[in-house]
Formats: sequence, structure tokens, C-alpha cells
Amino acid sequence: MTAAPPNQLPPSEPFDWRLYRRMALLVLVPAGLSIGLGFGSGDSPIRNMLVIGMVLVVALVNTALIVRGMQQVGSRLRKTSRALRGELANDSDSLSTIASNQDTLVAAEEELFHVSGQVRSEWAALRDANRHLYQSNTLFEGVLETMHEAVLVVDTMGRMLFINPAASDLFDVPRRQATGRLAWEAIRSGTLQGLVADAFAERRLVRREVEVPRQKRVLDVAAIMLSLEAGQGCLVVAHDVTELRKLERMRRDFVSNVSHELKTPLTSIQAYADTLLDGGLDDETSSRMFVERIVEQSERLNALVQDLLRLAKIESEPDAFQFVRCDVGAIVRACVDDHRQIARSRQLTLTMELPSGELYVRGDRDGLRTILNNLVSNALNYTPSGGRVKLAARNEGGRVLFEVSDTGVGIAREHQSRIFERFYRVDKARTRASGGTGLGLSIVRHLVEVMHGEIKVESELGQGTTFRVWLTADMSA
Repeated sequence: MTAAPPNQLPPSEPFDWRLYRRMALLVLVPAGLSIGLGFGSGDSPIRNMLVIGMVLVVALVNTALIVRGMQQVGSRLRKTSRALRGELANDSDSLSTIASNQDTLVAAEEELFHVSGQVRSEWAALRDANRHLYQSNTLFEGVLETMHEAVLVVDTMGRMLFINPAASDLFDVPRRQATGRLAWEAIRSGTLQGLVADAFAERRLVRREVEVPRQKRVLDVAAIMLSLEAGQGCLVVAHDVTELRKLERMRRDFVSNVSHELKTPLTSIQAYADTLLDGGLDDETSSRMFVERIVEQSERLNALVQDLLRLAKIESEPDAFQFVRCDVGAIVRACVDDHRQIARSRQLTLTMELPSGELYVRGDRDGLRTILNNLVSNALNYTPSGGRVKLAARNEGGRVLFEVSDTGVGIAREHQSRIFERFYRVDKARTRASGGTGLGLSIVRHLVEVMHGEIKVESELGQGTTFRVWLTADMSA
């Protein structure tokens, strides 16, 4: 008999229930027929006893068959149990190895679960860090994109690595063409190039003011070296201070001009006063002339101070002006009447021109008087004897146009853009001789701006000058 292979139970003898079923049928069928045909059909006791005996025999046979079947099942179970015990005894080493391997697998599974948790935690932290990095990158890009200062990054060869919109506009360099392009070919500023070279050499923040001739700008530039992934770079931040320097120059000029304008009449007053104290009072004719000069210079000094105060008020208190309905005809006629005597004394013809109907503007009444008085006075001062000055007003497309024209010396084209600056003089000697303060046209421009108007000048040297002022018409009844 061949031995059963490992881990396999030996084959059991088959249990054939069909043999026992056939035997039971051979016994039960005749017995059943006998019982069905003979039992109870007669009164023979012998026959009844036979039938009862047959039933008992059948019952015994069935009981024997059941016991036999149960014995075979028990025998099979015993054989199977012995086979299992044999297999377990033969494979004890294998079972130990399996148990050991099972413990290792459990430990490995626990370690894998722990590592998996760590990986999930690291992945979540990495995802949060990436989201934070994206948000920070978006924030920094937004800051650089919206900065008013120009930001530029160049490498050691001077190639542009980054340029923000402000730098693109300031240096007139399209951003799409900037990356990789030599910065000094686009900007063309030796001073800026030297600043970047100093930042690389000194390895510290370098800051200085740089003029860019091509853009006609003055820049406050700071440069510092950067450590980049691909090597060294330089961060350049430039702030446009052109307007600031212009204002500073105007302030210096203003202080200088005010000092000079104040010094001139004060020097004259002091000189005449000293002359009177040194004996001039004894000469009645001379003393009177000296006193008249002192009064004249005092008036000039007072006019200068008043103009300075008026200009300061216009600039600092624009809301202090009262906008009302102003009668243009009445203000024009009053202006001409106020200057008519001066025009006659200088042998000038002063006229006015008004429309036939009523004309009104919306503005400050005193401000409008100041505008017309300063323009007419300026025209009289710069028109030689025999000349003409005209003040006209008319309606023009919903606005009122004021024109002050003269046949005077005119203004050269190169000076016309600056005549509204404080103390700017085309002919300084003539202006001082005429008694002007140098602030009249500046006051006119500021008043026109306060009243939301517009002013222009048209002039030719030797042909005369025309000033035009547009103010909003008042159409209300």
C-alpha cells in the first residue's frame, strides 16, 4: 500500500449504503406483502404470530444495518484522526517555522502600517507646505507686479533675469523681450551699470542717485548682490525722483527769488532812510523825493507779501472759495475802469468787448476779479507806449471765454511753457522796473485750476500776446 503524501489524509474505504438498502428491500417487501394480505383477514392466531415475527425480524435487520453504518463512520473518523496526528508529528518543525514566519509577518505588517501612517503624515505636511509655498509665491508675485518702484534682477554678465511692470515702463523695455537680454543694451546708463558692478564687487548694499538720459529721468537706485541657484545675481530697485527733484529745485528757486524780491525794496528803503538821517531832512525837495521812494518801495513790498499770502491760500485752502453766479459784464467793466487811468498815463489804449446779452459764470467772484486784474496789469506792463490792450468775453460752447490781448513785446516760444512758474521772468530788468512781483501769472493759473477752468497763451516775439481763459458758464435763470 502506497503511503499518503505529506499534508494529505489517507484514502478511506468507501461506505456503500446501496447494499444495505437492497437488503432491507428484500426483507421489507415480502414482509409488507404478508402483513397487507394476511394480517387481520382471519382469526388464525398462528398466522398473526407469523406476521408479528416477520415485523420483528425486519426491525432487527434495520437496527443492525444502522449500527453497521455508524461503525463504518466511526472507523473512518478514527483513521482520519490518526492520519492528522501523524502529519502533525512529522511536520512539527514546519509548523514551528510557519508560526515563526507568521510572527514575523505580523510584526512586518505592524511596521508597514506604522510606516504607512508616517508617509500619510509626511504627504499631508508636504501638501500643506506646497499650498503655503504657492500662496506665498502668488503673494510675492502680486507685490512685485503692483510695486511703484522698478525692480530688476541681473546676473554677473548683465543679463536680465527678471523685470517688473514698473521697470518695464520706466526703462521702456518690453517684458517679453527682457529675459536673457543684456540690461545695458536696453537701459544705456553707464552710471547704473557701474552701480551694479560696485554691488557685485563690494558685496553690500550700494545706493546712489542716477540720471538716465534716454528717459530723461532721475532715479534713486539701490543695488545688492543675490545668491541664486544658477550663481550670483544683483537685485536693483529704482525709485523715480524726477518730480521730487524738480519740486526741490523750484523750492530753492522760490526761496532765492523771495529773498531777492524782499531784499530789493528793503535795501532801497534803508538807503533812503539813511540819507534822510544823514541830513537829507534839511533839504525839503530831496527829503520829499526820498519819502516818496520809501512809500513806493513799501507798496511794492506790501504787494509782494500780499501775493505770497494769496498764493499760499489758493494752494492750501482750495475749499475756502465760494462758487456763486458771477455777472461777467459787471466784472469786466470794473476791471477796465480800474486800469483805465494807468493805461492813459502810459499812453495805451484799453478797450473791452462784451456780448449784447447777459453772461454769467460759476466761480469765485474775488478770484475772477484777481484773474482779470492780473492779466490786464501784465498786458499793460509789457506793452510799449502807443500800444493797445483789449479785454473780451463771450460764450463758447457752454463755457465763457475771456481773452486779454495786447500788442506788446511778446514772449519767445521757449519761455511760454514756464511763464506760469513762480518768480519766472522773461525780462527780469523790465519786470522789476514795471513793479511786478513775478507771482501774478502763477496766481492766475492756480485760481483757474481751483475754478476747474483752462488757461492757454499764444504769443509771438515782437507781435504781442493773447491769454485765453475758459470757465464754466452758469445757465441758470
